[in-house]
Amino acid sequence: DGQMIEQIRQGRKEYLNTIAEKYYDDIYRFCCYQTGSPDQSYDLAQETFLRFIRYVDHYRHKNLKGYLLAIAMNVCREYFHCEKKRRSVLWDSPLNPEGECIGGDAASERILKAERIGKVREALLRLPPMQREVIVLHCCSGLTYRESGAVTGAGTSTVKSRMKQGTEKLKKMLRKEDFYGE
Repeated sequence: DGQMIEQIRQGRKEYLNTIAEKYYDDIYRFCCYQTGSPDQSYDLAQETFLRFIRYVDHYRHKNLKGYLLAIAMNVCREYFHCEKKRRSVLWDSPLNPEGECIGGDAASERILKAERIGKVREALLRLPPMQREVIVLHCCSGLTYRESGAVTGAGTSTVKSRMKQGTEKLKKMLRKEDFYGE
């Protein structure tokens, strides 16, 4: 990755595509887990790479994936900030958007799996952002606690604590949703 960055700095912009191809799925998946919206995640992943391109000369890290995830985290935070403002404006409007409804045959394994994934995604979205971020970085993006701390700016022990608290909350929420079939 370091050699590609150096090539990009020297004007060989074709390496930007190589980096985007290598890390796009990770960034998209991170955004998807953060927002719960595949369509919105596409835009947020694109914005992440646009910012990377804009600031490639400032890159000084050793872990490019972690650096891109940090950018994606900031992009998602901005999205939630803007979305919160938009929703507060729309709240009193008769054009208040409706939520999506998933239908289909409940006996189908595929739909059952999709429903479970949807419940987990909904539960993730109800977590405080700091807990959601470390869970997504660690469990979904495969970063270590230390790497997750570098991305979020928190110490390893703080990341572990947020992870523990977040997973406990997720378990409680999913039990309430009868996710475990109890």
